[in-house]
Amino acid sequence: MNLNSNVILILLVIAGIAVLQFYQGRRLNIALIKHYVHAFESNLKIRDQLYTWIGGYAGFKADYDINDDDIKKVEMTLTMLARHSLFWLPFSYPIKRGDRLYIVLRPKTFHVQHDAHIIKRFYYLFGPAITEAKDLTKGNFEFSEVKGFYTLYENEEDVQKLRRLIEASMDPKRLRHASVVKETNVLFLLIKPDPYKTGEELKKLVANFPKYFA
Repeated sequence: MNLNSNVILILLVIAGIAVLQFYQGRRLNIALIKHYVHAFESNLKIRDQLYTWIGGYAGFKADYDINDDDIKKVEMTLTMLARHSLFWLPFSYPIKRGDRLYIVLRPKTFHVQHDAHIIKRFYYLFGPAITEAKDLTKGNFEFSEVKGFYTLYENEEDVQKLRRLIEASMDPKRLRHASVVKETNVLFLLIKPDPYKTGEELKKLVANFPKYFA
């Protein structure tokens, strides 16, 4: 077998692996998306909903108008690893660092009074995009069982409220960024989602947000 034949054989093997990876990865991402959607819809009292696909099998956006006394909207964006791409997957994890779920809760009966952030140290490659960061106080932070965070805040009491909210609602080990922002009047979270836990955690966040910030 000459060199050209060896090259062709190697290319055929790689192509076969890539095709297999595509179908298996696509199947897994679609299964996860269906699981998350079911978990979200089962744990929220939704009046109206809108889903938007992003990048085929890369995730989706969800806008929920919910039937709740204090929270009017839940907005989420789920971005997933490129499990269907053999060639992009090795780069996808270092950039995305796993599946990511962005959560925004918009209250209707109260207003956030101060900006406060709890951020996983070294998670953002170039730092978080916080326009008011220069006006905030920076400090070190750790949960009772999880270390490696820092804070940005106007009032330190709001950091403690965020701590209690997170600890009452979810596993802090999967938290990447949590904040309350007075300009947009939202609770924002970036987490590593868990297909078996995140739906229930979302329900707790909706219930607990007013308890600490109303």
